[in-house]
Amino acid sequence: MGTIMMRRIILLFIACMVLAAAAIGGVTAAEETTKERLIHTSATGEVTTVPDQAEISVSVQAENPDPTRAQSENAAVMAGVIAALKAAGVLEADLKTTGFSLYPVYDETGSIFAKNIRYYRVTNTLLIRVRDIGTAGNLLDLAVASGANNVNSVSFLISDEKQLSLRNEALTAAVGRARADADAVAKAAGLTITGVREITVSGGYVPVARAEMSYADKAAATPLQPGEMTVTASVSVSYVCA
Repeated sequence: MGTIMMRRIILLFIACMVLAAAAIGGVTAAEETTKERLIHTSATGEVTTVPDQAEISVSVQAENPDPTRAQSENAAVMAGVIAALKAAGVLEADLKTTGFSLYPVYDETGSIFAKNIRYYRVTNTLLIRVRDIGTAGNLLDLAVASGANNVNSVSFLISDEKQLSLRNEALTAAVGRARADADAVAKAAGLTITGVREITVSGGYVPVARAEMSYADKAAATPLQPGEMTVTASVSVSYVCA
């Protein structure tokens, strides 16, 4: 066997040994990682608050044998409702049309194959965003006094700014509860928490309170009680222990 061939065999042997050592080291590192002691906890933080905004859904409904007149009458009344709300300080951006319909109402006494149209009904639905919840009752009354003849619902909300602040509070509370649980488990197991491996934050929950209403024969100002709401946020935490 020549000298050159011998050198190649020696180099190949050395290379195999290096690869084997690297493989063994990788396995050892993996084993050490899998042996890491972890405590996994999950917790939810809650913050109770009072809503600071409202949404009021009202409709104007008009009926007339002539569909064009029904639509025209409806449009005139709704225009008056919107004008009154704007005059009271409601912004254009806080008024939104959420529904419009025009359909015939038939005479039920006629033949099933030849029913006569009694009149056409036009319904226009307006959503009012109330940024000062203390004015919600007055604005509802104003809409009705201006011609809205149906109140569909009143919803109580939390503004975006307040939601952000409350979510931060709820997350802080959730992390505190998760750590308290982990501390209790670690103490019971004779371990010491040395760090945090991972934290996962869930979407949380911001409620909307809805009050379905039927509005008729009202003389006094409408009282609206928003009550309280609870904003929640959840976290899952993995703590490293020794």
